[in-house]
Amino acid sequence: MKKVYPIGEFAKKTGQTIRTLHYYDEIGILKPSHVSSSGRRFYSEDEIITLQKIVALKFLGFSLEEIKRFMQEEKWDLKESLAFQKKLLLQKREHIDRVIKAVTHAQHLAEEQEKMDPNIFSLLINSIQMENQQKEWLKQFMPDETVEKIFDISEEKQLEYGKKLLGIFEKLKECYGKDPGDSAVQSLMGELFSIAKDMEKEVFGEYLSLFHLKEDEFAEEPMLFPSPFSKEEEEWVAKAVEIFLEKEGVDLREEES
Repeated sequence: MKKVYPIGEFAKKTGQTIRTLHYYDEIGILKPSHVSSSGRRFYSEDEIITLQKIVALKFLGFSLEEIKRFMQEEKWDLKESLAFQKKLLLQKREHIDRVIKAVTHAQHLAEEQEKMDPNIFSLLINSIQMENQQKEWLKQFMPDETVEKIFDISEEKQLEYGKKLLGIFEKLKECYGKDPGDSAVQSLMGELFSIAKDMEKEVFGEYLSLFHLKEDEFAEEPMLFPSPFSKEEEEWVAKAVEIFLEKEGVDLREEES
């Protein structure tokens, strides 16, 4: 006669909770070998083997519904299921890697800024969250290999540029309301364009000539390329940029034509 265990003893022996065993019984993936007239559940060694299978499949990330289907089959055709499960797990790992990257960048910036503007923080997180979508969008205008190379810059450089840019955005927000031609505002414009030139050279390099895109095409994708500024701030910054470029001798009318 097979040895049987009351549900409490079986739970301790297998490391499961009584509540979990009740639930597995209810959904039909692990039935007790015997239920007394008073409703007490008893389990045998056979149920331990079944539970080991359930635990193994749960570890691989299969849902209880999928596990139930496996339990009903005498032989398991795992090839397709495992391939699909691996794909899902790789996607989850990629998501976790992006979250870790976002947290790392946020921590790096928080070391110097005790408080951060919510719009700028959202820009930081969204730029990492939407990286794959940004790549796909840019591939409409540039060769795939070129886009991948542009995004393939070191973590150290990403943090360096991110810190500089977000620092300037913070200062511009603090200056909002001043005359766009104010010396402090124009000084920030100088810093912004200096960083832009460095990024143009280091990030885009020889690929910049392949990139043919108008400013308004960025504006049509606000979720892919979010702005750290409000609409009013954007108009103010645009005016400051216009003044800066005029001082630099850039003929905006010629650029537009």
